[in-house]
Amino acid sequence: MNLGANFTVKKLLLTAMASLFLMAGCNNAEKSIKDIEGSAEEVNTPERTEVEAEEAKSAPEFSAAPTEATDIIASGAGEKMEDIQKSAKLTEEDFAAMDNFPVEDLTVDEMFNGIVEWYAMDYSVVHDPLINFETDYGEYGIDKKEMKQLNISVLIDASGSMKAYVGGEQMMTLAKDAVKRFGAGLPEESIVSLRVYGHEGTGTSADKAMSCASNELFYSPDYYEEASFNEALSKFDAAGWTPLAAAIQAGGEDLRVKASDKTQNMIFVISDGVETCGGNPVEEAKKLAASDLNVEVNVLGFNLDSEGQKQLKKVAEEGNGKYANVKSKVDFQKTFQTMLAEANAVVWELNKKAVHGININNHTIKLNDQVLKLHSNFFDFAAKENSILRMAVGVLRDDNRIDNETQFALTDLIDERRATMREYGESIKKEKLELIEKTRKEIFEALHAQ
Repeated sequence: MNLGANFTVKKLLLTAMASLFLMAGCNNAEKSIKDIEGSAEEVNTPERTEVEAEEAKSAPEFSAAPTEATDIIASGAGEKMEDIQKSAKLTEEDFAAMDNFPVEDLTVDEMFNGIVEWYAMDYSVVHDPLINFETDYGEYGIDKKEMKQLNISVLIDASGSMKAYVGGEQMMTLAKDAVKRFGAGLPEESIVSLRVYGHEGTGTSADKAMSCASNELFYSPDYYEEASFNEALSKFDAAGWTPLAAAIQAGGEDLRVKASDKTQNMIFVISDGVETCGGNPVEEAKKLAASDLNVEVNVLGFNLDSEGQKQLKKVAEEGNGKYANVKSKVDFQKTFQTMLAEANAVVWELNKKAVHGININNHTIKLNDQVLKLHSNFFDFAAKENSILRMAVGVLRDDNRIDNETQFALTDLIDERRATMREYGESIKKEKLELIEKTRKEIFEALHAQ
């Protein structure tokens, strides 16, 4: 073989080997790309996506913190405070939950909402004693004396709308509680009956006939007996429509069972809405007022709209009674008692005991001191809550999860909350002190009129 032929064979062998290496390299490259793509697909699996979505959902969404004093009181204790509020002094362990507080991606307002939702305190423990304080002059004050025997028919609206909530409590619950207190405050030998209407069926058209026919006597006309009366109140709940006219008519018949020339006959209607069963409650009230029973039809409208107020005011007007639109538990209870007094079922007389002016004034000082003490408790409570909320913020700052600017913004909001509660407490204190002074003057005026 000559040299030229040898060179040609070697050149062909080298070319063939180079082609094989290139093909192997391409195959390896393709395999590597596929491996990478496969890994990416594994990372972005549907299961992984669902996990990430679930983790995003788990971040709590806090409700807006209430800004009105009455709403703050109604909201009660925060989620983390229910078990630790009574502690004399909180420790670091009480704020361990702040380690999991989700500050990321939250605005200052949202962080404030969350801290309040977790660490707000239950103001009812200091609010209730203050708001329910009564100006009681005992033997130095005024005695009740019956003019006549009371004969009262209580009519409660049990339509479905009474299931609604006002100030954190269901309207039906508030109504029952007010009626319980009303019954407990009646003079001895009072006759009372309890009738409920609209408590069957539902608010649907299919149940309208049944609901409009529901008009039941739960406590038959008799002397008031607390246990039996309260048991009767527990046997029904809000349900359907509002047959008010039929209830007023039936209430008049309930009064007639025990009526005499020595009874003062009264109806108390508790309702949150207008007649919805086709009756005419205004006409029925007018008939009872003009009858030989001489009935007074009093109406407590509960959180009514303008249309409801218009009709129920007319019912009271034509029924020779009183009307009031109430919106809270305390308002409810006070109005009930005021109506009873204004209806002249009882009269107020000056206590006939010898009373010296200095004793009345000394008792006034005691009452004032009681109010000031209750107010001081309320004031201190607001300060304690303020300190607790600030401590929660301090945990976030100490852990460097928020900066100084955010800390200051949060404490400003916390201080605004305390200022709101202090202002509210001051208004209640002023109201109670003015009531004490008003009562003191009334006693002296009555004494001098003798």
